[in-house]
Amino acid sequence: MEEEKKPNKRRRNFLLLYGGTLLVFLVYFFFFSSHSFKTHLSLDRKIDNLEEKITSTKNQVGNVYTFEQLNNDSTLLEKYAREHLNMHRADEDVFIIIHE
Repeated sequence: MEEEKKPNKRRRNFLLLYGGTLLVFLVYFFFFSSHSFKTHLSLDRKIDNLEEKITSTKNQVGNVYTFEQLNNDSTLLEKYAREHLNMHRADEDVFIIIHE
């Protein structure tokens, strides 16, 4: 009977050692290393903020008029649509000249 308990005890010790090592590694990796979970969260937030800034800047670069100005003035809206979106009326022909 004592011989049967030794392999089980060895296996249990091995599993405890393996599990402890894995636990120590995971704690180190998630909290103390340069690739920690907290670092990744802060970098993800920075990326989201920068992407929002890029989107808003791209929208502002080509626009001379604000959204409120375009909503309130129909002639300004028509001028903007003609110049930037190349829109025209049904009875008009539009020629676009591109300088090289």
